[in-house]
Amino acid sequence: ALCPETRSIGSWVWESSPMLRRLVRSVLVVLVALVGISPASATVVEDEQIASPHSADPGLHGVEFNEVSGLRDNVSVLHTDGTPRRICTAVDASPCATSDFTFRAVLAPCDATVAVDCIESVSATVAGQTSSGTFTGTFPLHGVTDFTGSDALGVPSGGAPGTWSFSSVPHAFGSDYQVTVMVTGRKVSGSALSRPRSFFANITPVSIFQTSCDPQYDGHCMDTYYEDPDTGTVRFAGVAADQGGGFRCQNWGENGKCALKHAFPAGVRFALKVRLRAVPSGWLHGRLTDPSASIVTADGVTTVTVEAAPTRVPVVAASAQYSSLPASVRQWFDTNCSESCGTRRRDNNWSDPLVRNAVSLPAAYKDSSFSQLDLWRDYTGDKAYAMPSVWNVRTLSDSEMSSAPACIRTGTGVTGIVSSNATLYAEGPPSFDRSTSSLLYKVSAPHWERDGSTPFLGRYSLLLRSDIAECLYGAPDFSVGSSTVTVTGADGVARSAVTSVSATDGWYSFNASGFTHSAPILRARLSPRWPTVRKGARTKVTTLAKRYGMTVPSKATVKATVAPSSRSVCSVTARLMVSAKKAGTCRITVAVTPPKTKKVRHPVTIRKTVTLKVTK
Repeated sequence: ALCPETRSIGSWVWESSPMLRRLVRSVLVVLVALVGISPASATVVEDEQIASPHSADPGLHGVEFNEVSGLRDNVSVLHTDGTPRRICTAVDASPCATSDFTFRAVLAPCDATVAVDCIESVSATVAGQTSSGTFTGTFPLHGVTDFTGSDALGVPSGGAPGTWSFSSVPHAFGSDYQVTVMVTGRKVSGSALSRPRSFFANITPVSIFQTSCDPQYDGHCMDTYYEDPDTGTVRFAGVAADQGGGFRCQNWGENGKCALKHAFPAGVRFALKVRLRAVPSGWLHGRLTDPSASIVTADGVTTVTVEAAPTRVPVVAASAQYSSLPASVRQWFDTNCSESCGTRRRDNNWSDPLVRNAVSLPAAYKDSSFSQLDLWRDYTGDKAYAMPSVWNVRTLSDSEMSSAPACIRTGTGVTGIVSSNATLYAEGPPSFDRSTSSLLYKVSAPHWERDGSTPFLGRYSLLLRSDIAECLYGAPDFSVGSSTVTVTGADGVARSAVTSVSATDGWYSFNASGFTHSAPILRARLSPRWPTVRKGARTKVTTLAKRYGMTVPSKATVKATVAPSSRSVCSVTARLMVSAKKAGTCRITVAVTPPKTKKVRHPVTIRKTVTLKVTK
């Protein structure tokens, strides 16, 4: 049956019907046979396939912190905006042809007919040897809500995820990897290119598994979107048979087949290159190890390349009868369940906790999730339930970006990338602490891996575009050798970590690894190299402006205004000379207006606040 969307990506409500229970039993038989023929021990179950601890039993209450179970971002859909919303099969088909619309397009590989908004290549590197993946087809062959785009409007067609074969980097169940790249955007007032677009990319080892899901008896056996007549919205419907059956699918295909998720082989790095019509906008968040990125725009096409190794992210999950849970956990369910809980039962009795079936599915980036993870630490033994491997990167949503620093929020294109292997992470990009000149980022995870004795060691990578760094700090340049990354525990005590800072191709890179959790704060600090002048000396305003990257054309009009807080430190003469009066910080707003030309009758004035350090 179709299952309504819940509050957490990749977790779905399902009914405990007799038909579904028969399906689950038959699927488990096939799964046991599948595991038995794996190259690994027949008793070993990959973390990617560990079943959810929650079921439909009355009275059962549980939690699952699991961002990587992954559905929804591999299903294309095109629908009208407004109310009621309608799903369309093509941009030029009714009712999308005459309406504003939103699209979620899973991109195809580039070929002779598709040259932009497509996947140019996928490659893998092991032990210094790089090999290219071979596209073998899509899975499913056709998605339920696939649609045809429009080159004229700049809207890509939306299809199904692709399967790529890597014979040189096989995983334990074959050599197939599902590669999904999705672009999301809107057409508003006739334009589909004027609004920012989001971006998602994912690589997952898979094998195709034949389940017993039968649409004749069990409803739709493929992930899809549908029009909800009660609310007038378009909602996602996922297949829940894998959770109830004790296995995990990356997505579903025709005839009850699913793409089982598997672990990555050791020591592999993947590079994904994508051609896009519009530059992704905002900040990228990744589940990656040691990422590097390149974003180049030429001839109206932006080529995005992301290279990284996968990472393992701890899932924290537990489930038990209400009466056996700690009092603090019971109180949380009693207070929050009607608003923040999902369930596996359609006939759920929310008023009676002894028969209520409830599961909390906290979002990985919400502040409330941090306190909820702390609430469960003692009961779960402060250890991971599973540690599946993952490789993905996405743009942050508008809600996640709402509290970002203005330099990051208003910057064009991709302003930075942050990646972490923590269960939870701070909402939005790192915050900027002016008192310490540091970018702060909070994460949280269990202390221990699944065995309860091996410490879980954190990884953190931050890539910051150089012009965004200049905007944040007000400095034109930085000393990488004096810049730092530090890790501080929730108790305020510094944590041991392996750290590095580097600068390459217009990006500053900060990395920290080997630190322990529960909720450390990571501080990335750049050390500015300020222009300096001695007390009593002078320097030209134009020289200072050029140091900060401003262009000053011949015959341009240049004006300079000293900040009120700096007037005792410096002044500007009528000849645009900065005069240093005493040691301190001199801040000046420089405005440059290019001269008028026949082509440009009204030139735009460029303003920038520059900083000069006055020494004794």
